[in-house]
Amino acid sequence: MDTLTSYRKEAIELAAVTELGGDEGYAARIPKFPGLLATGRTKKQALAELEDAVADWIDLALKRGIGLPAPGEKRLSTLTPA
Repeated sequence: MDTLTSYRKEAIELAAVTELGGDEGYAARIPKFPGLLATGRTKKQALAELEDAVADWIDLALKRGIGLPAPGEKRLSTLTPA
C-alpha cells in the first residue's frame, strides 16, 4: 500500500459521522480537513462518499501546495443531534 493510500485510510478512520435527523440521513467529516463534508442516507453511504471526497481533497491540497494535516487521535464516532 502506498503512502497516500495509507494516509487516506487513516484519515477515514478519524471520521466523525453525525445523524442529521428525520429522514435526512448522515453527514461525515474529518475534523482536521477544513471544508470536507460528505452526506448519505446511511452511515455506510456517507463514509463511502467521504472516501471519494477525501481523495479529491488531498489531490487539490497537493496541487495547491497546501500541507496535509497530521492525523489526530480521535477515532470513528457517531454523534446524534441534541
